[in-house]
Amino acid sequence: RRFAERMNLVAMEPRGDLSSTGYVLANPGKEYLVLQPSEAADSFTVTLEPGAYRVEWFSVNSRDTTDGATVTVPSAGSTNFTPPIADAGPAIVYLTQEE
Repeated sequence: RRFAERMNLVAMEPRGDLSSTGYVLANPGKEYLVLQPSEAADSFTVTLEPGAYRVEWFSVNSRDTTDGATVTVPSAGSTNFTPPIADAGPAIVYLTQEE
């Protein structure tokens, strides 16, 4: 619910093909919400459109939110992410295009 209230949910669509996790809601080039369901802090990839994205992490287990560094994608393709959360467990990354 925390993300649904902030994102343009109407424009989002399930796009499991955009991440190695298979769990993505996306409005490509604008917003991406990706679940990394593993109990380990495993790395994963997300296929992004070119641009700069704000990164926000959410730990499913601890319910903690952590801001990440801005990610700049020079050309469309896969970008690697590793959850920065100390306690292993499922994590969500929310990527929003910077204006």
